[in-house]
Amino acid sequence: MRNQFKSIVLLSVVSGLLLVGASTAQAQTGLLPFGGIVSYQINCSCSPGLSWIWFTPLYLGGPINITGPMIYSPFSTILYGYYMIGVPGKWHLGDYYPGVQACWVKVYKFCVPLPAVGLMSKVGTNY
Repeated sequence: MRNQFKSIVLLSVVSGLLLVGASTAQAQTGLLPFGGIVSYQINCSCSPGLSWIWFTPLYLGGPINITGPMIYSPFSTILYGYYMIGVPGKWHLGDYYPGVQACWVKVYKFCVPLPAVGLMSKVGTNY
């Protein structure tokens, strides 16, 4: 009985340390989780290859959901799942870098930034 108690305590301590280590590792990378359903997509005319994707709803890992855009870059975003990025009605789930404003669009003769929640780092889609 005493050995069983020691084993349970040791297992609890080790698993607690693993969980703390995982959460600090995510905090060090700066990545945050997101998920949502795509409403529409706009290609960034002054930033070739980038897409500005509007999600309704957009879940950012908290109890409140919002609606808003994320940036997809084929140069820096790792794709998983069915590769249906930016297709309206498809669920997207992944990580993002918050605050990155990478999408620029042409307005008359000038290029202006489209505001976004962040830049997708990893994303997977449903079929």
